[in-house]
Amino acid sequence: MILRNIFHQTLLWLTTIILFLTLLFLPRTAAYETGAGGMYKSATSTYSIDAHVNQFKQFFQYIKENKGLGTVYNGVSLTENIWRTFQKSMLITIPALFIGFFLGIAKGVFDYRIRNRRGKLFGVNTTRFFLSIPDLFLIIALQLLIMEGFEAGLLPHIVVYGSDQPSVVILDIIFLAIYPLFYIANITFFSIRDEQGMDYIRTAFSKGTSSFKVLYRHVLKNCFVKILSHTNTITLYALSNLFIVEFLTNYRGAAYFFYETVTSPKAFMVGQDFSIAVYPAAGYVILFTAVIYLAKVLSEIARGMVSPLERNE
Repeated sequence: MILRNIFHQTLLWLTTIILFLTLLFLPRTAAYETGAGGMYKSATSTYSIDAHVNQFKQFFQYIKENKGLGTVYNGVSLTENIWRTFQKSMLITIPALFIGFFLGIAKGVFDYRIRNRRGKLFGVNTTRFFLSIPDLFLIIALQLLIMEGFEAGLLPHIVVYGSDQPSVVILDIIFLAIYPLFYIANITFFSIRDEQGMDYIRTAFSKGTSSFKVLYRHVLKNCFVKILSHTNTITLYALSNLFIVEFLTNYRGAAYFFYETVTSPKAFMVGQDFSIAVYPAAGYVILFTAVIYLAKVLSEIARGMVSPLERNE
């Protein structure tokens, strides 16, 4: 079953790439209406299927002739530049996903254990609070708190803005991990709660097994399949939030440059096409979709390892 799911995910990934490239290669030609003296009046987009197909042909022909995506400057290939910026983004994305996943499980267990105690305010209520606040607000608020803390002498000087600053890398990891952490915590809490009253729990308690062992050895193990099914969701969210984090901290990673490649020019002349940097954008699309694909494959493998039923199938 695992191999079949991986095969399906591979087909889905290839289909997704084709769909994204189809959208990316849409002809961006326009028909202009001018007035007296060539004054601009209006513009309407035009579409031609021949031009659309030609975009694909030119793309693959360009790759074949240049053996890649061409050069940027001083002999540095565009492929190397895209890969370098992609590695910068993964430097903050991968740790953020691991932190969000494992600390999220720990937070979910903590929320469950204190659900009926006095400190429950710091449990599931805190999780729901952070899930309801937009990440943009949280990131800006944390940056301001750090700067105000330094001004008040409560914190050392921490750089919160810059592409190659170690402190910015650490902060970006924290910013990216916030939502995945509380999302997984919420999933873990409800997964554990849904296991209440199951026969195996009553059997374990009847044998004198402590509640701690029941939770960690039995309940949490059965919850892993449901928790792992959400790894794709937190990966998608982290990647979609990557541009906001990189933009607000001036971290020049792949998301930052991908946005620049697909942004239309701010000024134009009559008769000019609204062209974008199609080739580097295609490279970023393939890499980002590959991350989502790998996250799903690893999730399927992990689910097979923790679920004997899926492994036997």
